[in-house]
Amino acid sequence: MASSLAHELNQPLSAIANYCAGCIKRMQAGNYRFEDLLAAMQKAADQAERAGKIIRRMRDMVKKSDPKREPISLAELVDEARAFADIEAQRTGTQIVVELPENLPRIVVDRIMIEQVLLNLVKNGIEAMNSVPFDRRRLFIQARQTDERMLEVAVADQGHGLAEEDVERIFAPFYTTKPEGMGIGLAICRSIIEFHQGRLWVEPRREGGTVFRFTVPIEEEDE
Repeated sequence: MASSLAHELNQPLSAIANYCAGCIKRMQAGNYRFEDLLAAMQKAADQAERAGKIIRRMRDMVKKSDPKREPISLAELVDEARAFADIEAQRTGTQIVVELPENLPRIVVDRIMIEQVLLNLVKNGIEAMNSVPFDRRRLFIQARQTDERMLEVAVADQGHGLAEEDVERIFAPFYTTKPEGMGIGLAICRSIIEFHQGRLWVEPRREGGTVFRFTVPIEEEDE
């Protein structure tokens, strides 16, 4: 639980620190506009709110309370996850391309949990393209309805891909391909998706890179 909390809080806390440091530097140099500082502090506040949500979710898990599943638009969750990943995307020159069909049915999920899955997969995809040319740093988020019960979401990068042995082991707890990784992010993601009666898997892209896919339940008509 401690490792999970550290892993999930690292991104919003780092973002808060970066926004605040940027504001301080501009104010010290006297080179700033009020509107710019206000926008940066609003983003810092948004990240602080996200950190609070993560802590509350962890607390609820410890208390063994039921996650709150509710019908929600996938596009809304993607927008939120994308907003949280924008700092890293801009820093690395990565373009996030969202390709969602119109009129997708709503999914019935715990909002924070699935948002965490999306954010983790997006961040992994961005990191996977750190060593490729800038014109290839495009991350794709796509979705389709597979049947009357499930929606499939895909997060695809254009990195160098995974070795065959990594594909088999990447979801194992504490196994990581990153020099400073803890090896728990994907294990947590798979547990969350399986809790929602879905499936999370990885496969190579024909165009190069890797695509992670997961399924989640859609809202039934009588709901």
